[in-house]
Amino acid sequence: MLGRRQFLRGAGAAAAAAALAGCSRDTWWQDASGRLRIATGNVGAVFDEYGAALRTEATQVLPGVRSEVVVTGGSVGNVLDLSSGTADVAFCLGDTALDAVRGEGAFDSPVPLTALARLYDSFLQILVPVDSPVTGIQDLTGVRLSAGQTDSGTRSVTERCLAAAGVDTANVYFVAQPLGEATAALSTGRVDALAFVSGFPVRALVELGARTPVRALDLGGLVEGLVSTWGPQYVTGPLPAGPYRLPAAVQTVSVKTYLIATPTLREDTAYGFTSVVFDRQDAIARTVPDVRQPTVAAGMFTQPVPLHPGALRWFRDRDAREVR
Repeated sequence: MLGRRQFLRGAGAAAAAAALAGCSRDTWWQDASGRLRIATGNVGAVFDEYGAALRTEATQVLPGVRSEVVVTGGSVGNVLDLSSGTADVAFCLGDTALDAVRGEGAFDSPVPLTALARLYDSFLQILVPVDSPVTGIQDLTGVRLSAGQTDSGTRSVTERCLAAAGVDTANVYFVAQPLGEATAALSTGRVDALAFVSGFPVRALVELGARTPVRALDLGGLVEGLVSTWGPQYVTGPLPAGPYRLPAAVQTVSVKTYLIATPTLREDTAYGFTSVVFDRQDAIARTVPDVRQPTVAAGMFTQPVPLHPGALRWFRDRDAREVR
């Protein structure tokens, strides 16, 4: 708690004080107006379902804001949508966000981004038919691998994991397709393996496991190499057996997930949407019960992406209410 309050006092204190001086009403942000376009991800995945739930609650909290969901291919496309002005907020994997602010990976130059919150952790889930000869990530050489769309964070994480395992990605036959097509392709044998990075469980993969016996590759041993090359945004995480009907649980690669925003997003809208994420969790959980809700204590730590002034102001106000 001390660390959180030190962070809040130090981050943008002057800007927050100036904003507070200009408006004394506790509900000032409820007068927000305009449009809020939420870039999500593949239909049937967590970004898509969580984004739809947030949009529904935003219509209650911000009645003057026209909220809409923008279905996308994933994190890289979401950043590009923010940069081009076709989205206002977006879901994004932490490693993609880091690449964007540094101008690395898929981004030719640094992209100005802000964040509203750190959300849940996402997991790389590589599934193969239960009788597949593929027993580890090293066996993906020469196989047809569905690993997200070309503008997805899944593709980037998967390529880095293959490299960490010593696999030349030039020898992997990547098939770029949305999640729904990927699950159908794995079921019918048109691809040999499916990789997807998302929160857990993914509804489309639950449905896949119900109709096609699958198992997951254990990827936990890759984290040390990933961290050595790319930094500490990667950690080991569990992939339980139950939801996908796997024969055994495995360890996999986990990465943070952020809700990012364009720096030009209005402060009142950013404040209100941050409130939706944390203050409407009971209602959100009724809609998407499998989504792990973010905590206020961890939600503000989005470095190296700075908090949007509206989000920072919400966290400061929340902290002040706790003190009272």
